[in-house]
Parts: sequence; structure tokens; C-alpha cells
Amino acid sequence: MTREEIEDLIYVKHPHKQTGENQIDFLLSRVDDNFDFWLLSMIFGNASYRYMSLARGEETIEDFEDWLEGLPERVRNTFRKEGFDAAKSTWPFRRHVMERRDLGMDEYIKRLLRLADWEKWNEYKKSDGDDQ
Repeated sequence: MTREEIEDLIYVKHPHKQTGENQIDFLLSRVDDNFDFWLLSMIFGNASYRYMSLARGEETIEDFEDWLEGLPERVRNTFRKEGFDAAKSTWPFRRHVMERRDLGMDEYIKRLLRLADWEKWNEYKKSDGDDQ
């Protein structure tokens, strides 16, 4: 398979060109039985990264306080000590911010992925015992 063919297969692109190039290099080295899994992992990962990037700059102290309320006590205390600015770089907090704005991660990613790929990804999750 050529570099261009693999680039075309990764239809949800990573916003950083070098990361996209690294993904192509990785997939070129993985032309085996697991190629479809690795390809779908790249596509899903790129969609996830795009989702998490949406929250950057949108976080508020109210989001932070709301998020803290839902955390287990030890985790809550840790994040309270680290503060709002530290939490802004964490994916769980960003996801919370987006979901408070009625943009859930699954719905966002499902819109980016082809239906067959979305279904296949969920089958991978089930076979791994991940029911999230």
C-alpha cells in the first residue's frame, strides 16, 4: 500500500500535520492482520482529539466547580489543590465542559465517522470488555 493510499484511508485527519505523517508511517509498518484495527484507531483518535480541542478556551470556573462536585473525594481534593488552570489541560474536564454545552463526545464522533466504522469501533470496545 502506498503512502497516498493510506493518507486517503485516514479520512478524519489530525489537525497537526506532523502527527498525521507519523500516523501514516506507523500504518505503513503495520500492513498485517491488525491493519484495519490500527487504521480505525487512528481515525477514532483523530476524531477524539478534535472533540477535546473544541473545549479549549471555553472552560469557566463554574464548569470547574460543577465538575469537581461529581468527582470522588480524593480526586476532587487533588484537582481542587491543583486548581482550575491545571484542570483545563485534562481530557475528562474538557469532556465535561462540552457535555455541559450539550455536545457529547459520542454524538460528535459518530457524526465524523462512517456508520460502518462507528459500528465496528463499538464492536471492538465490546470485545475488549469496555462497556462505556
